[in-house]
Amino acid sequence: MTPHIPSMMKWTQVFLAVCLTTCVNTDTTVTIYPQWLAQGGNARYEIDRWNKHNGLEKENLIPNCRSIRTDSGRWIHADYADRLFQDWPEDPNRSGYPDPNYLKNVTKQQELFSTYLTNMESGFKNEMIMMARAHNWPNWINQSDHAGQFPNNIDAASEFILLMVQGVYDYAQGHIPPYFEVVNEPDVKEQIFDFSTTVAFFHKAVAEKLHARFNIKVAGPTITGYNTVVDRNNFSFWTKLVDFLDITLDHLDVFSFHSYNTLNVSGRSHQFNGINEARLVAFVDLIENYIHGKTGRIMPLVISEYGRGGVMGISSTAPSGIVEFATIYQSNAHRFTQLGLREYIDRTVVFLLANEQYPGHNSLNWSLFTLQGNATPIADVFKFWYNFTSEYSFIRTTSQVGVQERTVSPLVMSSSSRNETAVLLLSYSQQPQTIRLVFQNDWIKPTTGEATCITIKDNWNPVMTFNEPIDIGKSGGMVVLPPEATCRYTFKTPADQLPKVTFNETTYYGSDIIIPFKDGTAETTIPIPNDKFDSARLRVSVSVPTNETNSMSSVTFNNQPLDVFYKLFDSDKTSSKIFNYMDVWELDVPQSLLNSTSNVVQVNFSNRESKARVTSTTLITGKLVPSDIMR
Repeated sequence: MTPHIPSMMKWTQVFLAVCLTTCVNTDTTVTIYPQWLAQGGNARYEIDRWNKHNGLEKENLIPNCRSIRTDSGRWIHADYADRLFQDWPEDPNRSGYPDPNYLKNVTKQQELFSTYLTNMESGFKNEMIMMARAHNWPNWINQSDHAGQFPNNIDAASEFILLMVQGVYDYAQGHIPPYFEVVNEPDVKEQIFDFSTTVAFFHKAVAEKLHARFNIKVAGPTITGYNTVVDRNNFSFWTKLVDFLDITLDHLDVFSFHSYNTLNVSGRSHQFNGINEARLVAFVDLIENYIHGKTGRIMPLVISEYGRGGVMGISSTAPSGIVEFATIYQSNAHRFTQLGLREYIDRTVVFLLANEQYPGHNSLNWSLFTLQGNATPIADVFKFWYNFTSEYSFIRTTSQVGVQERTVSPLVMSSSSRNETAVLLLSYSQQPQTIRLVFQNDWIKPTTGEATCITIKDNWNPVMTFNEPIDIGKSGGMVVLPPEATCRYTFKTPADQLPKVTFNETTYYGSDIIIPFKDGTAETTIPIPNDKFDSARLRVSVSVPTNETNSMSSVTFNNQPLDVFYKLFDSDKTSSKIFNYMDVWELDVPQSLLNSTSNVVQVNFSNRESKARVTSTTLITGKLVPSDIMR
């Protein structure tokens, strides 16, 4: 385990510093291009897709949440709250089905749905996800096949969902949440229902009923972060997920899942393990690769919970600076990765709550505010992103790293209305990182600017500083990130110096997934349309058994070896609970190698007996088009 920063090292004074001109060693070079970056045809930062938190807000906390530009993105356990399903009477005219008149009572609607309506009417765009717990039912319905926690009759169970949404529709005069998740985390409830059959057919039945009556997007399977580790136990859960998808793909609008990183503490040391960053990207690529192979389309993804998950070594609920820091840091780290996957991810909801306290639970470690409305340190998550609105658009960047695995994730956004360019950097390292910022061909020449950073203090408490002056002109474009810091550097940029073209990225997928190695080689093909592309990069995800001595010797594209840019940061590589590493490689593909019929990709390992698998291959193409952002 990496040791904690000694107390004598005053990073609170360092994280805004820039290197002196004598500093020449660079961990990462970030090149920033005079090109807007569009993914899925869109370059805008859309605040409603990214600034949501879990849970409905108490009415007194709504203004507090709006003050930091966040609102509720997910209505949790609508069926379980106030015992809605458990107390629902049976239809006197149809044995085994819910009474269709139960939620026509306006008083009952007010009791159950008034908090939702208050949230919805509080001045934000309603992009909420309504979610069902779906394992608390009335005693009168037969649940003998499912440990007394799910109806034997799937059609009757889906009728409960339909009538609940109808009740919301009636009470809110048609303003229902635009998304509905059928079951929360059913993959870890196998004692209740089989994921590949019962859960799948329940999703199908709910989707058919809701689509027949409402304009609503049905999402699922809302799996845990645990099962996004698809290579566990020789891909045993993946086979179940494939069965689920084969039943539901024609009925679901959105694929939803959860993603977390855990905090592990030992003495005065800490580390993070979990899905971000490599496994998150690999999982998204695998899901989209499979779905594209089956349907020829990309399925929108929703991450309806993400951030800091479990805590090992200390209490997760007691007041703790390191837990607060982990909660802030992982919320930001996951968002950095999500913003690089905008082509596929439709929206995300961080697992933070306006306030989590209830009788017997006084912890604030996932809370933005106290019950009295005082901001907790966790609110710094949204304060960091506060300035970014739809006035900002993404700028294309590339990274070069001094080692194989990158430790810094970059994002860049500019706003023509604010005459501002912001460089955002997140460090995965517990060592300081020196970053060189290169603006290609000096398209802008920023010197002085302002830095806002979140990092960890010597006493294990998070600290956020705002708008500290910096001067990269004196440092040759170098900045220093302290360990595990999240920083944004803003520079004034005249609107007439901003890009005139857009770099539009589109992803194409390999013909195969979970490809075994034969004599040290795994091979697939990637078909692309007959078009002219200005650039391309190949992303290859490889699951490698931890007990193998192995290394990737080369990747060839149409028989030509590619230069490896880097591999994404794997926070799970130090975990004692995994049996496979997930290596995700990014490689540059020269435009001259692209073949419009079929592109052959070969991944070659030094170990000819390797049991590794190439889980997915994606080709991200780029095409320069005239920009309409400044119009």
